[in-house]
Amino acid sequence: MMKPLNFGNYQTMKRYTYNQMNQWATSVYMSGYQDGQDSMPQILEYDENTLEEFLLSIEGVGEEVAKKIVQAFIEKGEVAFDV
Repeated sequence: MMKPLNFGNYQTMKRYTYNQMNQWATSVYMSGYQDGQDSMPQILEYDENTLEEFLLSIEGVGEEVAKKIVQAFIEKGEVAFDV
């Protein structure tokens, strides 16, 4: 994680060329993107039974709807499970 911008950095950045500013902005973006990736679980794994259990734990989702959702995931294949 990058340190926040302080006044000293700001003074230095005022004199940046276009390329330097572009490089700085890209590095800030990449740092934030990487921090977001690191904070997420890598893989969500559900088999047919655990997915149905999870869906049934949601208020308002009944057994019939849960089975339809599970069936749709099975028909769609593993692509539906990709994060």
